[in-house]
Amino acid sequence: MNSKDMFRFLVEDEDMDLILDEEKHMFALLEETYGAAKVSTNRQLVRTDRGGGWRRVQRFMNESEVQCYDILRMNQATFSSLCKILSEKYQLVESCHVYIEESVAMFSEMVGQDLTIRALAERYQHSLDTVKRKLDEVLSSLLKLAADTVKPGMDEFASASPILVDDPRYYPFFKDCIGALDGTHVPVRPPSGNAEPFRGRKAEPTMNVLAICNFSMKFIYAYVGVPGRAHDTKVLTYCAKEEASFPHPPVGKYYLVDSGYPTRAGYLGPHRRTRYHLDHFVRGGPPTNSRELFNRKHSGLRSVIERTFGIWKAKWRILDRKHPKYELKKWVKIVTATMALHNFIRDSNHEDWDFAHWESVEEYEHHGDEDDHVAYVPAGDRVMEAMRDSITEEMARGSRLPY
Repeated sequence: MNSKDMFRFLVEDEDMDLILDEEKHMFALLEETYGAAKVSTNRQLVRTDRGGGWRRVQRFMNESEVQCYDILRMNQATFSSLCKILSEKYQLVESCHVYIEESVAMFSEMVGQDLTIRALAERYQHSLDTVKRKLDEVLSSLLKLAADTVKPGMDEFASASPILVDDPRYYPFFKDCIGALDGTHVPVRPPSGNAEPFRGRKAEPTMNVLAICNFSMKFIYAYVGVPGRAHDTKVLTYCAKEEASFPHPPVGKYYLVDSGYPTRAGYLGPHRRTRYHLDHFVRGGPPTNSRELFNRKHSGLRSVIERTFGIWKAKWRILDRKHPKYELKKWVKIVTATMALHNFIRDSNHEDWDFAHWESVEEYEHHGDEDDHVAYVPAGDRVMEAMRDSITEEMARGSRLPY
């Protein structure tokens, strides 16, 4: 333990002694005023291990890299960088009892392990009020981080992604593609008296999250909180028309979308009534004609959004809880904060095991509406359909297809 950490530990010990002395003095006054029979001093204090929370964080930061990753869902270097940026740029401050690293660790463990405030209070040896206050402070800072990072980077759309350029399966066919767009469902605790709009697929209450990612598997846009019954295309239409922050594709560029969305300017979908998803080709064999070949490549490239959702939900286990503990407004903020954490980890330049795993995965869960709802399809765009036909012909020229 270095001198700074020792000082922090000693300060916390001295502060705890003062708090316990004050509590004893308070109960002595109550007994004197009301009599011992009416005052129960046999309380169960949450904080029975003074400094236990700080020692827990020190173990994460300085001892086991594996334990840090398993519990906080990021490695030690990334965690230290996160604490630093939240402090220096996003106004997260420490108190005399809880330091920045401890606050961030509590929040990371809450969303990474789906822990209750009471469980965190016991693990970090702080009162329920202190834990709740510190979680809210970290959440506030992470929402500021989200505003800066869950958006396209500078010159994001100026040139093709190096990841795309270096993959001959997809380049140069999709040279003007700038990312992929889809919706996914997250469980929600609906507002009392207004639960029905949130009951979408499988009758479970959910909210629809519209997201756009780039080929680095980073979120560059997210709209969180729409009732689960809303169709993906209606959500996209609303965001594109009403949301000032929506990253419209530049002229000539496009996002990949699945068949739950119409093919229109800036949004390139697959050929309809043709095999599309990767598992269709695993079960049914390779493409047999040019339209299937296009769909197979389109699906493979568009899977970046499915894999991005996969990493996000696997890393932050609070997202998969069937019955979330938080009311809708708070839950929307927490979900948004996990997206900020997702992007920060990806930007950290430190190897992350979850990202490394999902980069190589081709089998994925379908997240969109195409197989679960009656399609909502405005008129397609002839220019984009012509572009799709042109790419289809280009792919077919050098391929051996039966038909």
